[in-house]
Amino acid sequence: MYLSNKNQRWLKKQIKSGWRALAYLLFLAAFMGFNTSMGIPVSLFICFMIIMLSLMFIPFLASIGRGEQ
Repeated sequence: MYLSNKNQRWLKKQIKSGWRALAYLLFLAAFMGFNTSMGIPVSLFICFMIIMLSLMFIPFLASIGRGEQ
């Protein structure tokens, strides 16, 4: 998501679009795994919380990766 963004520039070239389908597939597999061990509301909450925390910390990781403080 942020790896090839013009403002982040971790990668020089765009990521191929096939990776997006793989990401959706892995998200669905993780949700199904959580759903078998927990209830649907709990598994939805955990999946959305992980996505939210990941999206919050990606800009901070990008600034660390470039050496900025």
